[in-house]
Amino acid sequence: MTVKTIIPEKLDSALINLAEQIKFSKPVNRYLVAQERFTQDTAAHKIMEDLSTFQKDIRQKQYNNQVTAQDVEKLRSLQTKAQENEVINSYGHSQQEAIGQLREINAEISNLLGIDFASLAKKSIC
Repeated sequence: MTVKTIIPEKLDSALINLAEQIKFSKPVNRYLVAQERFTQDTAAHKIMEDLSTFQKDIRQKQYNNQVTAQDVEKLRSLQTKAQENEVINSYGHSQQEAIGQLREINAEISNLLGIDFASLAKKSIC
């Protein structure tokens, strides 16, 4: 069963305006630009894929108690590559800034409404 929520036109317009303002705020805009750069950078993608794959492999080895010194060294090397990659670094940093801003916005709206604003979105059924 689908429950549809009908939002009054004035509120709908205000929400669209809020979303646009958030989208064009400096932290969120920096994140969107960094996300696009990351999406387009094949080298950054390769580093993250290699790191992710190796992390899965090493978790399995940990589970079986088979991690070697070479495994640890390779993991450190892949992590260093990711940390030193400017595109990855910028993407991660901008993502954290955007999350921080969204938390501040949520707190402010929650304060004004007297309820946890973000929890409303989690409970909505479309």
